[in-house]
Amino acid sequence: MTKCSEVLNQIITWLKQGKPGADKLVDFPWEVEEKDNNTYIAIHPMFPIKIFIGCDEEIGVIRLQTILDVETISLNNDERLVLYHKLLKLNASPLTKFILVGDEDLPAIAVDLSTKTLGKDEFNDALALLLATVNASIKLLGLEEVYSSKLFMELLNLVKKHIEEGWGREKLINYLIKNAKLKKEQAVEIVDSLLKGLERVGTGPYM
Repeated sequence: MTKCSEVLNQIITWLKQGKPGADKLVDFPWEVEEKDNNTYIAIHPMFPIKIFIGCDEEIGVIRLQTILDVETISLNNDERLVLYHKLLKLNASPLTKFILVGDEDLPAIAVDLSTKTLGKDEFNDALALLLATVNASIKLLGLEEVYSSKLFMELLNLVKKHIEEGWGREKLINYLIKNAKLKKEQAVEIVDSLLKGLERVGTGPYM
């Protein structure tokens, strides 16, 4: 097993073994799926933002990365300069940095950690810093309304995934109450709405 595989496996174990009500982010119950050999996607229903966790074997670095939903390739030079200037101001934060990814030049927030020294507390601090920087970036760019809708849709996608896995109504409701910290009325409304929609298209009923 390579060093990258070893460290990634440890990280995924930490995230998957979490429990609701934990004091540290790393001890929360995260949902993790493998994207490819050295990259995973982690998401938590309380803040449903996709975090890509990858490893570069050559330089021995674990990277946590979240992509902002802001296409910059289509902006004119002045608009792009203003946006980059705003984001560069946040680069003063320790560990975090902004990069561009994809053909659309989407801004992404990244945190790099050494595989040689990475421990659970350091990874927890990196998670907290990444999410704090994402939140600050959303506010700085005036994207609160856009992300409110986006995060709600991500939460619905998580629930839909669990429905496809065969989860029943009560388990789904408890999941939203315990993991997403929703009120029972909100959880019931979301679950019942999704289940009724699936029944209408002939994929239910669910108990």
